Amino acid sequence: MKVSAIRCCMVGVSDLGRSLELFQDLMQLRLERRGMLSADELQLYGLPAGTGTQYAELSCAGHPTGRLRLVQYSPTPTRYVRSDHDGADSPTDIGPKALDFYVADPILPRVAEIERAGYKFRSRPVRHQVGRAESEECLFTGPDGVPILLMVGHRHSDAELRPGCLTGPYSEIATISIVSGDLEASRVFYEDVLGMALIVDAETGQSHRNSVNDLTGVPPDTRVHFKVYAEAGEASGKVLIVHFFERTGRRLLDRMRPGHLGFSLMSHACDDLDTLARRLAAGGFAIVAPPTRIRTDHDERRALLARGPNEELLEFIQAS
Repeated sequence: MKVSAIRCCMVGVSDLGRSLELFQDLMQLRLERRGMLSADELQLYGLPAGTGTQYAELSCAGHPTGRLRLVQYSPTPTRYVRSDHDGADSPTDIGPKALDFYVADPILPRVAEIERAGYKFRSRPVRHQVGRAESEECLFTGPDGVPILLMVGHRHSDAELRPGCLTGPYSEIATISIVSGDLEASRVFYEDVLGMALIVDAETGQSHRNSVNDLTGVPPDTRVHFKVYAEAGEASGKVLIVHFFERTGRRLLDRMRPGHLGFSLMSHACDDLDTLARRLAAGGFAIVAPPTRIRTDHDERRALLARGPNEELLEFIQAS
């Protein structure tokens, strides 16, 4: 059984046109497909029959991994997956966090154009080191509260930064971050059950700790541990597990799901859903929807939905 990197991240938005102004026009991601969620998808995702939807799927120059699917619902949802820039949720609450994009050095021109588009950054760019990787990063609040991180990989391996991904000003989604309350449970899920490769496993050192605290919006001198999981040979669509030790907050229960505003689903390819279902059950992880044959507006597939140990919702797709 093989599970891929994240092929696509679903983000619920209240205004698809406004969101495309950021991701398609400004960030120059390529529009791959527009359409509506099918009746089968609505049922799979637990949405009422007849829910109005419009979606747009974007890539970086056609790359199949790390794509973005923006979905506008009618009626407009009132529930947000995460709102930690305005104080409604804590940055250390357990659950989905941010979408991460690489940009070229220098980072400040990218920051300036995002600000001109009306989006606010949590901090100025922060340069720091985790393990052997050296990064410069800053985080802004995107459409409908979704946190978006811009990153320059000053010293990143080919396992972290895909060669050639910066043919435009912004990469595909290189990484998504998840706040974890239990590093061992996360290890079991991503390594033992899904079989992904651990490529970073390090705590921020004391000399960089407060810079990372500023970046993430947590109190000074908070310890932060990072684990990065990837598909072997694929540098994008990675999962970044972030752990805040004793500062860990509450669980964002049932927040991550289609039909809510913000980062609501991460989709992976899998070549054997039946084996995956058995592994998930044996590990005690919740199967939200068992392997089910569905039709979308462009293909037929089998799909399985599962809940990870940090309130993350994952979709696994097996080609028909």
